[in-house]
Amino acid sequence: MWENLGKSLVNVALAGVGLAALAAEQAGKAGKVLVERGEIAVEQGRKYSEDLQQKMQEDAKRRREEQLDQQVSAMDAQQREQLRRRLAELDELERQAKEMAAQASDAPSDCEITNIHGGPQEDDDQT
Repeated sequence: MWENLGKSLVNVALAGVGLAALAAEQAGKAGKVLVERGEIAVEQGRKYSEDLQQKMQEDAKRRREEQLDQQVSAMDAQQREQLRRRLAELDELERQAKEMAAQASDAPSDCEITNIHGGPQEDDDQT
C-alpha cells in the first residue's frame, strides 16, 4: 500500500512538472503568435495612416484648385489680364533665380570665405 502511494505521489509530481513544461511551451508559442500579430497590426496601422494622409493631401489639393478656379471665374477681363502679367513677372523672377543659382554653383570652390562669427582666426592662434 505504501509502495503504491509512493508511486502515485511520484506520478503526480511528474505530471505536475510535465504540466508546467507544457504550459511554458504553449505560452512561448502563444507569445510568438501574439508578437507576430502585433507586428502585422502595427504594419497595417502604418499603411492605413500613410494612405489616409495621402488621401487628405489629395483632397486638400483638389479643394485649393476648386477655390482657385472659382476665384478666376469670378474675375473680370481686366483682373485676369493683371493676373496674367503678374504670373509672367513671377515666371521671369523664377528664371533669373535659377540662372543665378546655376552661376553660383559654377563658382570655384577654393574661394576665400570671410569669418563672420567674430571668433579667433587661425593666424591669431599662432602668436
